Amino acid sequence: MTKMTRLLLAGVLGGALVACGGGTAATDHDEHHDEGHSGGEDLAAFEGPIGSSDVAKGGEVYATFCAGCHEGGAVGPELQGRTDSLAEIRHIIRNGEDRMPAFGADRISDDDMEAVLAYLQSNFGMFQ
Repeated sequence: MTKMTRLLLAGVLGGALVACGGGTAATDHDEHHDEGHSGGEDLAAFEGPIGSSDVAKGGEVYATFCAGCHEGGAVGPELQGRTDSLAEIRHIIRNGEDRMPAFGADRISDDDMEAVLAYLQSNFGMFQ
């Protein structure tokens, strides 16, 4: 099996688990990039300040959709100290990256995504 096939299979299997709001996947360790967005896409549509100050709501959404993979770095990377921009994280949430599936507005509303960004800033020191 080629590395690309393994990556695609890992993405599908890991994405299925993540999309359910939790779980882990036992795949090889091709983790998210630790620094910055690598896709080279135009991030202009994702720019702007955090559109919510509801950290509590963000924590609820994070616990439902994110913590299962990002807590402990079992599937996704630890988020503490990441230096991605707001635009990069919005893009990753909406479009996915590596093993993280896309979370469209039908799964996480724009308001809830902005609350998660407020939570990430407050609890993980991101976007400082």
